[in-house]
Amino acid sequence: MLSSTSFKKLALCSMTTAILAASQSGFAHTRLQTSTILEGTRVYNNVVIGHGCHNATTNSNSNPVMGTSVVFPDSTATVTSKPAGAAADVAPTAAGSVTDWLEGAGEGYSKKVYSKDVFSAEAQKTNSLGNAVGFWTGGGSLPGIGYTGLFPFKTDAVSIKPESCAKTVTFVVPISDVCELTPVSGFSDENVNMWTPTVGSNFDGIGLHGENSPATLKVVRNTTGTPATLTSAEVKANPLPASCGEGLDITITPTAEQINRDMPAIDNGVQVWPVQ
Repeated sequence: MLSSTSFKKLALCSMTTAILAASQSGFAHTRLQTSTILEGTRVYNNVVIGHGCHNATTNSNSNPVMGTSVVFPDSTATVTSKPAGAAADVAPTAAGSVTDWLEGAGEGYSKKVYSKDVFSAEAQKTNSLGNAVGFWTGGGSLPGIGYTGLFPFKTDAVSIKPESCAKTVTFVVPISDVCELTPVSGFSDENVNMWTPTVGSNFDGIGLHGENSPATLKVVRNTTGTPATLTSAEVKANPLPASCGEGLDITITPTAEQINRDMPAIDNGVQVWPVQ
């Protein structure tokens, strides 16, 4: 079992495969390498960590990252909509439930790709239905500056309901980059970068680096269909109903309750972060 001490001190494993020079990447924040995908396709992707936590002595983001925790929305998420292409200052409106817009359970799309290229331990997170709702990985030390960390995962095909007016569906993906093991009460810029939405969870990160700046994954309606590829079977066209006009941009955001449940890193039943 991975203890709190080993989570922090485990040696770095084969870093060179999954860490690239920062000059080769445009990422400054923790984001998904591919942030827009086509409906009905399976995509291999990476969580990209662009820098570490704040170092007060050097006034830089040089504190090394020792682990990261990722959450994908489940079927309890909050759903909002805007007219397709609306400006950022247009207020979103409530838009029912996840399953009003997506086929199936509306969750379980993210699957961690097994990798020890950066950190030596990892685990998939699942909910009570057994559906994947994120993952964590840790045990090592990713330099805070000069390198970029890549953490592979796969998304299964997402299908937009044909009768819906969704032109795009965007999943809000909260991510925490951990630089030191602390309780929630000890969170600071020096020990965690909190790329999370402000929804009232223990991980809102009010005043911290990354506050209300989560990663996102946008799924674009496949109006023309696609041929079969190595990672996707042939997908039938899913045109927008004529009655929808230009359609809607849908956003799916995890609730505070889900983030509180799924953000912690738990190894074999033991919560190693945040410290309890």
